[in-house]
Amino acid sequence: MENQVNDVQPLNVKGLILLIGSVLGALTAFASCGSFLSLIGGLVGGFIFAVFFNTVLLPQKPHDR
Repeated sequence: MENQVNDVQPLNVKGLILLIGSVLGALTAFASCGSFLSLIGGLVGGFIFAVFFNTVLLPQKPHDR
């Protein structure tokens, strides 16, 4: 029987956080206001918060190791 080689590629976690933050921000804003402009505003707001999360809150500090 042949050995199976699993080529597992690592996930782009920062990209996933940006995508999920943007989509959930847009859905939350659309659900609360119900207009197309709120959808765009939520998309931008979610993206900005996800960038803040990736740059400030996510990096590990030396004392966390």
